[in-house]
Amino acid sequence: MDHYSYLIDEQHRFLLIGIVLLLVAVVFTLTGETLERGHGIVDRAEEPKRFWWDVALFYLGGIFFIALYLLN
Repeated sequence: MDHYSYLIDEQHRFLLIGIVLLLVAVVFTLTGETLERGHGIVDRAEEPKRFWWDVALFYLGGIFFIALYLLN
């Protein structure tokens, strides 16, 4: 557990959350499907506006948390 103790620090949590959100956004972009709460799977071909809105939120969330990490 000692080598994972750096994740306990709040600054590193922001970085970890940001990286995970960016990776999820990349996976969603490459697969063409997102998971949306209450709607299930949103396909890029069937509902492009909703799909890109969801993907953009994940990208912006990742950038936001990485910026929080860099500002601390």
